[in-house]
Amino acid sequence: MSESALKLRRLVEHVLGKGRELPLAMLLEQLVAVRDLRRVARKFDVSPKGFRVDKAPAKVLAAQLAELSDSQQLDEVLGLLRPATDASESKSDVGVDAVAEARKEAEELLRLRESELARLRDELDRARDVSQRAGERETLLLRKLERLELELVAERRDREAAARAQERPVVDQSQQVRALERRVRELEDERDGFVAADEALRRQLAWNRSQLREVEAEVKELEGLIPKSRRRKQKPLPPAPPPEESRRVLVPYFLPSFYKSLDGKDRRAVERAVQAILLFCTEGHSYPGLEVKQLGGQDTWSLRASLDLRVYFRPLPDGDVEVLELADREDQRTTLRRLKEK
Repeated sequence: MSESALKLRRLVEHVLGKGRELPLAMLLEQLVAVRDLRRVARKFDVSPKGFRVDKAPAKVLAAQLAELSDSQQLDEVLGLLRPATDASESKSDVGVDAVAEARKEAEELLRLRESELARLRDELDRARDVSQRAGERETLLLRKLERLELELVAERRDREAAARAQERPVVDQSQQVRALERRVRELEDERDGFVAADEALRRQLAWNRSQLREVEAEVKELEGLIPKSRRRKQKPLPPAPPPEESRRVLVPYFLPSFYKSLDGKDRRAVERAVQAILLFCTEGHSYPGLEVKQLGGQDTWSLRASLDLRVYFRPLPDGDVEVLELADREDQRTTLRRLKEK
């Protein structure tokens, strides 16, 4: 590549990478011979820092001459650009070839960047589709896992009831117990399979999200390098999926006895109790971890706020609940006796 073509390529890369403005110092450095810069610097007594005028490079001299404030001196400095401009606009074979080669390289660079941007956009769309399908699959597996856990609890209850039944023959009872044990093992194996599949999908979803973030960052970086006039219009995002059917939410009514029971409790215990109540009102009795149950044949129920805390409540005729008290698990008998007397 010739020296003139190399200079034009530097100017083109500067325009494409840092904007459409070209500083005077850069024009003097690339388009004016160093001997002309030294001649004008000696004429105007310019003293480049760290160099003699005869040994100073073109970059240092161009920066010093571009900072001149005198109008006559600045006109003479600008006059150095006229021969270079005339030579670049002449019809000589060397100048035409250099300009054509620089323009061809710039267009090739733009085409490469546009093709890379299109490829990354396709990868981004595919990653979004995979992430959406993985999320839907995870939701289905979670629902199926909850259903299997409920079936497992019911099977265990049936097994315990069958073991306590004394009027049935011992042989039939043992056969039923073995059948129930076999069913329990099958359900547990199926549950373990769904848990493993859920963990694998969670890892895949996390990896897809990390890849999605990296691709989005790279797309944003490449879009910033392409001029606005050459950018392709982005496709509109797909519409959001319709919301699920709303479920009925229970309304809790906190009685004065509940607020009285909060005296002496730390803030963390109160937060856990409120979170458990809201979770029960939105998810219902069968949500795992709350251990909702009826106590002592009374119309009093309890739910688990933590290992040591229980929330006591009563259902209302309209389906809502009234929250009675927050107490320690060890004081359950005393609490039930006090609630029964009310």
